[in-house]
Amino acid sequence: MQQQDFSWMVPIEVMLGSFNHGEVQACSISIVPDEIREEKEKSFKPKFVSIGPLHRGTTRHLQLMEEPKWSYMREFLNRTGNRTENRRAETRLRDCGADILKLVKVVSASYGGTVQSEPNELAKIMIVDGCFLLELLIKLGDYITQQGNQSSSNSNDTILENKEKVVSVLNDITMLENQIPFIVLKKLYRKVFQDNSVIDNDHRVANIVRKAFGYPEVDSSGGAHVLHLMHLSTVQQDQQQQSEVNKRAKKELKRCAARLIAAGVTIQPAKDGSHHNLVDKFNFMINFKNSALEIPELRVKETTEVRWRNLIAWEQSKIWVSCKYTSYALFFQGLICCKHDIEMLLEKEVIINEANKSKEELLDLFRTMSKGAERMDSSYSEICNKLNEYRGRKIKTVLQKKPLVIWHKCRHVFEIMLYYWGNWYRILIRDHIPTVWKFIGVLAAVALLVLTIMQTYYSAESAHSSGSGSGGGGGKGKG
Repeated sequence: MQQQDFSWMVPIEVMLGSFNHGEVQACSISIVPDEIREEKEKSFKPKFVSIGPLHRGTTRHLQLMEEPKWSYMREFLNRTGNRTENRRAETRLRDCGADILKLVKVVSASYGGTVQSEPNELAKIMIVDGCFLLELLIKLGDYITQQGNQSSSNSNDTILENKEKVVSVLNDITMLENQIPFIVLKKLYRKVFQDNSVIDNDHRVANIVRKAFGYPEVDSSGGAHVLHLMHLSTVQQDQQQQSEVNKRAKKELKRCAARLIAAGVTIQPAKDGSHHNLVDKFNFMINFKNSALEIPELRVKETTEVRWRNLIAWEQSKIWVSCKYTSYALFFQGLICCKHDIEMLLEKEVIINEANKSKEELLDLFRTMSKGAERMDSSYSEICNKLNEYRGRKIKTVLQKKPLVIWHKCRHVFEIMLYYWGNWYRILIRDHIPTVWKFIGVLAAVALLVLTIMQTYYSAESAHSSGSGSGGGGGKGKG
């Protein structure tokens, strides 16, 4: 009797098996939906370095970074371990290979079972990228501690040689599609730095990640991957109930900054103490009391947009993740409707533009940050309701509200007209008159059309005048 082939069921078995694994979350590294990525494609595609199989070698720049990866991998494997344990890199590499190969099924489950690589090839990617990422995170932690100062040890480093590359790398390793399972990092780290504790209680790698991104170190072992750990470092998961997590995403604040000020609300920043030019801090503690809306300062850096967008993408990819970053983005979307609001919030130092973005770029950032999101939590529902209903004293309403609101409305309408005019002009130039000669031809045709209309008009007027004159003369003679 011929034995039936069940090889097609292997991916299903892999996925089911991962649910019983304490250190792995199935489908935790996924492709960002088109609804979220369409506004800013470059925020989700690595520019400088790829981690994992999803973007490996997809562009020339990513291919060029494969060689420095091997250099970083060698440095990591040659690091001195604890106590007298100081094995050769080759021995450590073989041990890493044996351990990672055992994890191939759960690694595949982390990518939803969609990765087509052979087990040995997938294990190779995990070892090379995992060792590279660990060495990079260790160096980034030291770089952040030194406040980004150039040191002699980084002068020949192809990745940390200048701030521009550091920013690119920081952006790349925080992208949802550019992750590897955290358990891989733990396994590799334990082969170089031996420890007798069980792997799920080992918080050393998690604290390396926290140090690299400027978060406080705590005794917590981490999450599904680096981006998940960043989310855990800023959002308390146990503070959200399931009903709040599943709330439909919508803009709850109906009044922008100008309208709030016109209604008697005082907007003021809450200072956040010390800061680093490469560390993004999102403080969600927005308060409204006694007509004062206090918003922690939001420092917009060169890494802010990529990090914020990918944290939102992570929140939208898992039903059990609290959507704090999404709700935060929706609050700012309601607070800002035009450049006038941007100017006010910059003046009040609620927004600090460290990336030197134009007002148009900032407006686009806040308008599109939450686009495509379907779920949010109830973090700001109560505050938004109070702000929507707040009315200041009547004397302020009469004397101050109307001039500010009228000026704000006029600016808003003008910006909308300018926006659509700019779009129309770009489409016209791109699709209809892409060359100078076509542009001249269009101008000539328009001029000819105008002259023809004018000639027709004046001819008609002349004929009408002649007819009127002759008619008037005949009547007079008859009389």
